Amino acid sequence: MKVIKLSTDGTVEQLTIDDEHKLTGLQQLVGGDVQSIALTEKVDLVMHEEAKFIRGHKANPVAGRLLRHFDIPLLPGDYIAGDAVLVGVDGPDWISVPDSTTGTIEFLGFQITQKDDA
Repeated sequence: MKVIKLSTDGTVEQLTIDDEHKLTGLQQLVGGDVQSIALTEKVDLVMHEEAKFIRGHKANPVAGRLLRHFDIPLLPGDYIAGDAVLVGVDGPDWISVPDSTTGTIEFLGFQITQKDDA
């Protein structure tokens, strides 16, 4: 499954994770239990559900910019902490992120690097 990892240092990487173990792969990428926010009908932002409460997890500037771009409101003072991952959505399933997502990332001023495996 093709995903896009958004790191707290502002780097953006396109990665591939194992379809049969996608939950485990996503948990490894974000560092723990996951929760998601729908950015569009076809793309979810997946993050560590407790990252804000773990010492050392910084705000994620790329994830924050995406939320603002898609007019996704957060509570005052709230933010996305830690690394996050963009995935595609097909009904209840997470699938490869749509190719059009890379264009949105680049439009927002972030450069995407490609890695073979997560």
